[in-house]
Amino acid sequence: MTFPSHLALTHATGIQKNQPVAQFEIGAYRNFVYLILDWSKKKAALVDPHSGMGPVLKTLTDQGFELTSILLTHSHWDHIAGLPELSHSLAQVPIYVHPLDEHRIRDQGKTTLPIHSLQDQQIILVGGLEIEVMHTPGHSPGECCFFLRSQTPYLFTGDTIFIRDCGRTDLEGGNDLAMFKSIQKIKALPSETIILPGHHYKTECASTLEVELRESPPFQCKTANELAQLP
Repeated sequence: MTFPSHLALTHATGIQKNQPVAQFEIGAYRNFVYLILDWSKKKAALVDPHSGMGPVLKTLTDQGFELTSILLTHSHWDHIAGLPELSHSLAQVPIYVHPLDEHRIRDQGKTTLPIHSLQDQQIILVGGLEIEVMHTPGHSPGECCFFLRSQTPYLFTGDTIFIRDCGRTDLEGGNDLAMFKSIQKIKALPSETIILPGHHYKTECASTLEVELRESPPFQCKTANELAQLP
């Protein structure tokens, strides 16, 4: 497998012609926002909107895409900060979030867009592209990863997996055992899977599962207790 050249850099490059994944870096916390793109049908999904979505939406419009869904890996503030502005600029585009993380959106009145609940192994279509939902709690009870089935598989990991690291478990609803189990679940994916994290915490913008299995300390842990002892 050839690693996608636009994801092999040290900075996010946005939309690249005919590539199914576009990566944007936004905000002081170096959040990655993603687009999943079906170029043949001109349909798109947006993953984890941060504030400042104007340029991303303009890029979609300029390329002739219709945004059909908003996918949330979880509902911590920095991964949903763009929902209020999207509510003002979009008409009835559905938001998908796991029910265990739905409360932060509803309770805080973050959006007027329709909210749909995710479940493990659910398939979401973006044009002709299939995205499998993987419920991966540990950082947050409703945390999910999104597995894009394609010739080159991609996994959008939110704050579950970072490059050579995993998400913290000391926030509300965090759980070391749940994180350990989620990591085991991810380890079973094809080794060529491209890992697309929720933040730009390392020099690289992306990795592969093969590399993470070899180099990431959380992937080496044999027990949840061992995971909890990592710095």
